[in-house]
Amino acid sequence: MDDKILLALFDKFDKSDLAEMKYTGNGYSFELRRKEACLAPAAVTVAAAPVAVPAPAASASAAPSASAGAPEAPSASGLAAGNEYVTSPIVGTFYRSPSPDAPAFADVGKKIAKGQKLCIIEAMKMMNALEAEFDCEIVRILANNGDMVEFDQPIFEVKPL
Repeated sequence: MDDKILLALFDKFDKSDLAEMKYTGNGYSFELRRKEACLAPAAVTVAAAPVAVPAPAASASAAPSASAGAPEAPSASGLAAGNEYVTSPIVGTFYRSPSPDAPAFADVGKKIAKGQKLCIIEAMKMMNALEAEFDCEIVRILANNGDMVEFDQPIFEVKPL
């Protein structure tokens, strides 16, 4: 492999949002990993369905009550005035923190600055950090730690600041 190609790969990785990159081919093999990817939790096998948007209930008594502390599913009626959803950019496993014993990147009520990490989504053994695109405050967390999330699934409800 030509040194220029190798350096170009390293440069592209450095400028990307990827947490890890593995390459094997043409007699070469290497792995690149960002420091925070080393702190990410080990792969977890989860048998949970993705959070779905529920249909409006016919009556209040027919709707099951949500358990305390569990993330809420996005309501069919939508968001509170002025709020926005942060959606998953990929299919993968949702993690609120870089490791099981580390504090969560984002909690309800926490103010998040543009570029600050909200969560990690693991896809194909790659840890992908999801960063805030604007200053905001977390209103609701719509996925549990370790849940599988789908592309474009709402995972946070935020209030822009």
